[in-house]
Amino acid sequence: MRIVKAVRPYPQHSSGNFKCKPYEEWIKEGGLTANACYPPRLLHGIAHHIEPPTLNICLSQARLRFAEAFTINFDCWPDYLWCETIPFIWDCWPSMYDRIEKWFYKHNIRTAIFTSSITAEEIRLRCPDVNILHITEGIDTSVYHAGGSLVRRSIDFLEYGSKQRNLFDKPLEGINHVNSTSIITQMMTWDDLLNTMSDAKVTLALPRCDIDQEVTGGVETLTQRFWEGMLSRSVLVGRAPKELTDLIGYNPVITLDRQNAEDQIKDIITHIDDYQVLVDKNRETALTMAPWNIRIKKIMNWLTELGYRI
Repeated sequence: MRIVKAVRPYPQHSSGNFKCKPYEEWIKEGGLTANACYPPRLLHGIAHHIEPPTLNICLSQARLRFAEAFTINFDCWPDYLWCETIPFIWDCWPSMYDRIEKWFYKHNIRTAIFTSSITAEEIRLRCPDVNILHITEGIDTSVYHAGGSLVRRSIDFLEYGSKQRNLFDKPLEGINHVNSTSIITQMMTWDDLLNTMSDAKVTLALPRCDIDQEVTGGVETLTQRFWEGMLSRSVLVGRAPKELTDLIGYNPVITLDRQNAEDQIKDIITHIDDYQVLVDKNRETALTMAPWNIRIKKIMNWLTELGYRI
């Protein structure tokens, strides 16, 4: 019976790493940790690209590692070389399936977790001897502002993220439309981002597969963007991923009419007070169902059922 210890993800930026939050919740729930052994920056390339054979010399421990599929060697370095590794994997798209399958077999992976249900099912078929769990994306609910009532907000329509996420080539006339071009001056810091989201009446929310088909291969999954909009009490217009509607039991997103998108958005803004009940419900739902601690508890219980010690 191996004891599971989590390892802190590599801090890629001064603000940290989105994978750090589940690690921190693991600690809060009483989970044990092990020291990270990332190589110096000059040697990062070695950890990314050189993959020695697994030795499996440690039989008493398993390491929970938080990883992206594309950087799994580095994110799990060097634990996968010498002891059992349990990877918790984000952003595993179809182009990565073959690599992940080979990586699992090469390094004797017995247990793995994925944030995409579609990916989890595909890898389960490819690696039937591996215990696989799907956990929907979570978020730190404590940092997102409820904002004021919809009628009192100053931003009519918000699009944020990369420019390719913009629905419109230029801001809509007649409303205060903030998009990825104008957003630079309004979201210089993390606090700016939080304040902007909670001051928006309507926010565009589409699954990544709808705007980045080349990368995602059409795989739909729940991302933090939906939780952010729900917690900020903005009217979400776009399309809700099935993982979200299955999880919470209703559709929190106004389905976008692409043929009449401008008229649809302006009509929602004109009748914005009609949507206050919906956004209030969305925030309460997210506060209850989005936190990472719920997911970490589920992971701990699942690992215990598999025979690991926590």
